[in-house]
Amino acid sequence: MSVDIDQSARLVVDLSRVVKLLRAVNVCVPRFHESLEPSAHPLLFAVHDEPARVTDLADRVHTDVSVVSRQVRHLESLGLVTKVPDPDDGRASLVTLTAEGSDLVARVFDGRGQWMADVLSDWTPEQAASLGESLNHLAESLRSELDSLTSAKENR
Repeated sequence: MSVDIDQSARLVVDLSRVVKLLRAVNVCVPRFHESLEPSAHPLLFAVHDEPARVTDLADRVHTDVSVVSRQVRHLESLGLVTKVPDPDDGRASLVTLTAEGSDLVARVFDGRGQWMADVLSDWTPEQAASLGESLNHLAESLRSELDSLTSAKENR
């Protein structure tokens, strides 16, 4: 049985509220690096997950290649990432974390993890696990929708 339109509409409103709150919190929380906007964290996390080409990173963080390329240059200038030759194609480069970048990612994970633990202090571990499962399911559904929309746009 599928979700009805009224319930879906309420979820859109609730998700919009959560996204706005997260953006507001991002402005208020202390930075982990004085020259780095929190908006660069997803790119750092993507590189931490696996070194990759700029085009692959752009796909992972759902951002235009030109924006990711500019962010990578900024991260390089801060000494957080470096480019290394791609072992599969010497003409291409992989973006990888430096030791300082790895340290920063660890500090962000620990700091944001503690912050989230504080936010969820009145939740049970089961409630937090359920939210995690639901968010992963939503992310998979959104990714499928994005793939469909992108494919349809390319086939026009």
